[in-house]
Amino acid sequence: MGMLRWLLVLSVAVMSSHPVLYAQTGETAVVGAITLRGNRITRESIILRELEFTRGDTLKISEIEEAIARSRKNLLNLPLFHFVTISHHKSEIPGLTDFDVDVSERWYTWVWPVFELSDRNFNAWIKDGDLTRLSYGLFLQQENFRGRLEKLHIKIKLGYQQEAMLLYEKPYLNRKKTLGAGLLFSVSRQRETGYITDRDKLVFYRAGDFLLHSFDLSAFVRYRPDIHFTHTLQLRYNSLHASDSLLLLNPDYTLSGSKEPGFFELSYLLKADFRDQRAYPLNGWYAEVSAAKTGLLSGDAYDFVSAKLVFRAYHQLNRSWFLAGSFTSRLMTRQNMPYYLSQALGYRRDYVRGYEYYVVDGNNFWLAKLNFKYALLKPAIMHLSWPPTAKFNTVPYSLYLGAFIDGGKVWPYEFYGNNGLKEEFLRGVGVGLDFVTYYDKVVRAEFSVNGRGESGFFLHFMAAI
Repeated sequence: MGMLRWLLVLSVAVMSSHPVLYAQTGETAVVGAITLRGNRITRESIILRELEFTRGDTLKISEIEEAIARSRKNLLNLPLFHFVTISHHKSEIPGLTDFDVDVSERWYTWVWPVFELSDRNFNAWIKDGDLTRLSYGLFLQQENFRGRLEKLHIKIKLGYQQEAMLLYEKPYLNRKKTLGAGLLFSVSRQRETGYITDRDKLVFYRAGDFLLHSFDLSAFVRYRPDIHFTHTLQLRYNSLHASDSLLLLNPDYTLSGSKEPGFFELSYLLKADFRDQRAYPLNGWYAEVSAAKTGLLSGDAYDFVSAKLVFRAYHQLNRSWFLAGSFTSRLMTRQNMPYYLSQALGYRRDYVRGYEYYVVDGNNFWLAKLNFKYALLKPAIMHLSWPPTAKFNTVPYSLYLGAFIDGGKVWPYEFYGNNGLKEEFLRGVGVGLDFVTYYDKVVRAEFSVNGRGESGFFLHFMAAI
């Protein structure tokens, strides 16, 4: 009996020090105290909202590490923290497990000098290198206003193209932290604009006075029932004032025959986000589904419905190899669109690599991208001696070598000029280097060849997928 009692005591001690061993027996743990450290600005409620567990929850021992990993990923997907560490230990209160959450906050208030180019992207501008088309100003960016994850952006831009913009978003309006709302206001005026597409490139017209004046006002409500899904309902009003000289060059610029077309728009957006990180994902998936009704009143200049789908998937093949793919598509009910609303491929993120110098206009399009990459430098951290703050002297970095293939098509094509890419299957292949560092900064250097056999070296400043 003495030997049996000794073996029982020894077994209990071994299982207590190795939770993995007794996880198989279905043992559970009750969440006790959750201690937060490092959040000097961020409110505790913002952090607790992203955790997969709350005080009093019952977790299986085998599920604790998974819940910690998901909670850490949720917190890192907020634009608030550089690093997040979550640990757990037995509480002084029998039967409870306490959790410690340590965060390293980012710098939240930025005042950026604005130097913006009048082209669609950096590569299109650098081909001509015209510094007279530079706009300048200041951009105030606050991503954690009052420590409540509120977003406040103010931009004043002068020079060649002028703009004033205000964005305010409050993510949580109710106690459950599921409802949020925001407001976006923007006014701008331009001395130069792309007034037509010819030979698959934007043709710009420059005037001494301003050619275009635009006004945009949006109010939106967000519903976020859980960590991964967000619903946004937005009401928008947009108006444009085009000069006589611009409409003489292209009467289809507004198409409505009016120098001052305006319209209301109601849109809905669903986001599903299961990525491991926002700026440069390596695992998981992301999807957007949106629909918009443009023209709500009888006096609105345009009346049509549009829908857009975005899907991106990421997969880690092994410790060093990664695969990523995306598919984007847009559909519109109206066939004859005004020129300034007919932008399809070649704008923002919707372009086939290798065609950075070109644009294709039309109502509907699809775009597919595939990346295969290798981690030359796996994610690591470099500590600088200066400045003396962890917000800047702790620098994460990584470097990836990749190969890619893209394809896309626009239909029906809008015949605004002499263009050869109309309703043509666009395709591009290439190789590139992606450098990723802190504050969600990504620099891509790529060499690509398009379907016309043209090759080139291009720079981009966000992840391709």
